[in-house]
Amino acid sequence: MKLLGSIIVALILTACASTQSISFSPSQDYAVTVESALFDSVRTEPNDTTLFDEGKALGFIRTEQVPTDVASTTAFLKTLRKASESETVKARPLNFSDGFTGFSVKNRDYVTGYLATKDDASTILVISFPEEEFDEIAESISSGI
Repeated sequence: MKLLGSIIVALILTACASTQSISFSPSQDYAVTVESALFDSVRTEPNDTTLFDEGKALGFIRTEQVPTDVASTTAFLKTLRKASESETVKARPLNFSDGFTGFSVKNRDYVTGYLATKDDASTILVISFPEEEFDEIAESISSGI
């Protein structure tokens, strides 16, 4: 009977385990928060963080330099938006965190977002995650930590 009681307590504790939010800050301009239940490992490289679940890439968080020959970060985003769109792929604006501007495009089951601070930063943030996770992750974007 003690064994059965121990198993029930263990099951209850497992069910009550909380999912933590983990913040990734690829630069001082950006931070992105992802629920720890979505991934089980992370690979980091300069300017690139890839999250994995059971050995398969879940998504990535990356910063890209804005070319020096572009008038502004906003102009660079407009160029990227035009290049991303086609007859079948339409970009949608990302309107959330105050202080950020950008757009996203959907390709198959993934959504990729391109964002910048409104302060004309020298880098943009690029995130790509499954469609069902993207909005929640994108809404977590804030200034870097």
